[in-house]
Amino acid sequence: MTLIIVNPNPVFDRTITIHELVPGAVMRTLDVELTAGGKGINVARVLRALNDKARLIIPTGTQDRAKYEALLDAEGASAELIDVAGPIRTASIYREQTSNRVTVVNDAGHPMAADDWESVHQRIVETSGAGDVVVVMGSFPPGLEDQSLVDLVEALHAEGVKVLLDVNPQWLAASLVACPDVVTPNVDEAEAALSATSAFVMDAGQHDESSMRERAEIAALELCRRGANRAIVTAGAAGVAMANEGSVTWVAAFPVDTVSTVGAGDSFVAGLVHQWSQTADDSEVDWFTAMRFGVATSSNSCEQVRAGGINVQRVQEIMNSLREVSLA
Repeated sequence: MTLIIVNPNPVFDRTITIHELVPGAVMRTLDVELTAGGKGINVARVLRALNDKARLIIPTGTQDRAKYEALLDAEGASAELIDVAGPIRTASIYREQTSNRVTVVNDAGHPMAADDWESVHQRIVETSGAGDVVVVMGSFPPGLEDQSLVDLVEALHAEGVKVLLDVNPQWLAASLVACPDVVTPNVDEAEAALSATSAFVMDAGQHDESSMRERAEIAALELCRRGANRAIVTAGAAGVAMANEGSVTWVAAFPVDTVSTVGAGDSFVAGLVHQWSQTADDSEVDWFTAMRFGVATSSNSCEQVRAGGINVQRVQEIMNSLREVSLA
């Protein structure tokens, strides 16, 4: 089995440390770090740490390709970059020194022409083979119809390829008609997809923790009812719900001293697909163990500044603790 990660809308992550974020004020930065970003890049970052080889496909705006490729090279990442018109977007990530609060402002990105996406689509299908898993991560560039994702999922299924989707709510909702094998939204994304509402703010950190498990389980079951084969809904500091064939499973989160939650969901996906890739056949996948390992990678990611950053030894420590809880 080969893991193929598709990041349709890459981004420069500009992580800005400030004393405190004060709306309407003029502030001075304490530190700024620029990295190659995107949900797929975060997943690949975790998998590299786990010595898990995955192919990474990124449509890259020619205007910024050299700079983006240099950032990938600097961290030892390898990817197949497919040239498309325009620049690469930027995400401004504000970390406050006075608290653990992180605020992320994502640019929508440069519009992509249908012809450019067709080249990307064809390359993804050509690269994949029966038994492989294609992981499609993140938002899609403006200018594309959500039918583009439906067509991609159907083309991959026709080749015997399994598909995991972690995409923005509009595209997630549209994709369900193609019956993706696994979808992994967070609670906000899942509920926005199911209610067909606009989603301009995600992960606001103002949830009632006591209701998160119920919300995640309800959303996971409904995503399956509407077409997903397996739905895994992350619920932040509460845990993760998984639904399949009318049943639902819950794994509680592991408490850590959080430095940043940016990319935590991506780190969960990486841990999940790492376990998935260890089996030759879907029928052999221990999805409960895969969920727990995803919780372990996600939890350790929250202890790091860089999205997708993990320490393998610490991940294993957390995983061992989760096993003890499960046996209790």
